[in-house]
Amino acid sequence: MKVEYINHYLTDNDIANAARLSFNKKAANYTDEQNANLIRYLARGMQTKDWEAKINEILEMGINFTNNEDIEGNDEKVKKQVHDFLTYMRNVPEHWVPFGHPHVTLHVQVPVPIARQLFKHKIGFVESEESRRYVSETPTVFIPDEFRSAAANVKQGSGDKHRNSDFWKASYESLASKSIQVYEDMIDDGVAPEQARFALIQGVEVQWIWTGSLFALANVYNQRSDSHAQKESQQVAKWIDEIAAPLYPVAWPALTRGQY
Repeated sequence: MKVEYINHYLTDNDIANAARLSFNKKAANYTDEQNANLIRYLARGMQTKDWEAKINEILEMGINFTNNEDIEGNDEKVKKQVHDFLTYMRNVPEHWVPFGHPHVTLHVQVPVPIARQLFKHKIGFVESEESRRYVSETPTVFIPDEFRSAAANVKQGSGDKHRNSDFWKASYESLASKSIQVYEDMIDDGVAPEQARFALIQGVEVQWIWTGSLFALANVYNQRSDSHAQKESQQVAKWIDEIAAPLYPVAWPALTRGQY
């Protein structure tokens, strides 16, 4: 799996410019700190001092507000306060439009099921995906470091390393090898690539060029970095964060969940 930077369009300063145009103003007429405070306000819906006060209020409760599981065991009032704050952080900012102007382009390569998860994020994105109707090179197979046990308390998700992880990893690698061999034999025998691809397991990796607005990309990060997201998707979110954070040092932490 990989996520690589290709290009990006506009900066934090352009976000401030887009917002200030409502009053026929320009970011150049304000200090960097004033523009940064405006960006944070647009993303959070409150001034920085109020935001920090709210965070301190929650931290004083001894709760890590980025993890829903930490809510368990507290009284109903505390649970509601944390729930409301978590919900707020995941909602669309009241003034989201300025964050729709900057765009980031990435090269992503992940297993098919992870790609399908990510492709659920349609609004604000376009993707140009590799098609096995037209290519017949041997695909890369994703081999996880380990296989995890099914989560005990949810219908989806996973827990710690499965007790028979090594056995299932070896079985998976054997199946993947057989799948690739059948695919290649079909291609060599002249079978149409659009049908030969049916022989490939879901663990093969697919790649695409992904372009989206900064707001859309932050939404992907917020959802896929959650502790309940599939771990492979969490890894993708981590790479996205590593790419976007230095490009938009003010807007990115203001938009993303759990960063302050």
